[in-house]
Amino acid sequence: MDKGKAFEFKETDMKRNTRFDEILSKLPVDFKNEINEADKFLKSLRSLRFKRTIDKHGGKISYVASDYGFSYAFRVIHSEYSQEFNWYIVYNGKPETWHRRADYMEETLDEISKNKTKLSEYIFNSLIKCNNCHGERCLARTIYAFNGQKKLTCHGRVTLGIKNSDFECAREFIQHLSVLVERKIINGDPPPEKIILINTKRSL
Repeated sequence: MDKGKAFEFKETDMKRNTRFDEILSKLPVDFKNEINEADKFLKSLRSLRFKRTIDKHGGKISYVASDYGFSYAFRVIHSEYSQEFNWYIVYNGKPETWHRRADYMEETLDEISKNKTKLSEYIFNSLIKCNNCHGERCLARTIYAFNGQKKLTCHGRVTLGIKNSDFECAREFIQHLSVLVERKIINGDPPPEKIILINTKRSL
């Protein structure tokens, strides 16, 4: 793909794009407008090169930056409206091969905290805590440290509501992530390494 392109649709045909519009047409106006704004915003981020996908049941719209293992998604099932982002796990193959990219959560939070401490704290506090549903051997358990605190999370997932302020928080986080990635690219840093989950520390 031409690296000058900011955004590449996985949904390349008219039928898929129409499906996106049809799903949005059934949503509350404010939620629909925010998703449209997010769609435009994510297209503009050259460094992350998001691809948009829709699950087969039409209940989740996802934007995936596969070079960095990052996903931003909207749950669009009635009564379950929400948005979330995380560094996702690749489950192909046997459990000992499951992996994710070395993520930039902590670096991004540190960058944000230089000017917007409340936002960085809000994002950190919105990380979903691990509730030990699969025990200590669960490969989705992810530890993050920020501002002297450590947190054991489920998938490293941040879940937010659908208020205007929630969308603003998500966009600001992703904007800071994009700037961080751009800086790494300019500096010639290697892409994030693949982390084999079975080798990670998963307890505080």
